[in-house]
Amino acid sequence: MMQKISEYSDAIKLLLYGIFIYLEMDTGIVKVLFYLMVMDTFLGIIKTIVLDNVFSFKKLALGFVSKLAVLLIPTALALMSIGLNYNFKWFVTIVMDLLIVSDGISIISNIIAIKTKKEIENFDAVTLILKSVRNGLIQLFKKLLITIDPKFHIEK
Repeated sequence: MMQKISEYSDAIKLLLYGIFIYLEMDTGIVKVLFYLMVMDTFLGIIKTIVLDNVFSFKKLALGFVSKLAVLLIPTALALMSIGLNYNFKWFVTIVMDLLIVSDGISIISNIIAIKTKKEIENFDAVTLILKSVRNGLIQLFKKLLITIDPKFHIEK
């Protein structure tokens, strides 16, 4: 049983590395982000227990899946870059860096909450990053439309 799990995990790792290399994403940064996400999840579990909040595996699974879904943001940007034959590599790196900082802030918040045994209001940087990325892409799309047809009018 454990051997099968190990075989599948190696295949999944190989697939993910292949995708990140194809997309020219820095696999080192992706690893760091993934490890931070795991640390944040682990500290979140400890915080939940210390603060006597209700713990459920469903909430844990949803939280972890949503954290992993965050990796789709830079992946989607890298795919768009290839599809548009545009160089978004710098933008992908900036988004990855911001996600790393966001998870770092969350880890620090969890540690403070564990130490003080008080809930700390967490700064939702991921939502701000998502909104910024969305707005930036909308602006890029509008510029592309104007480049294609200068007569195209965009309401602001």
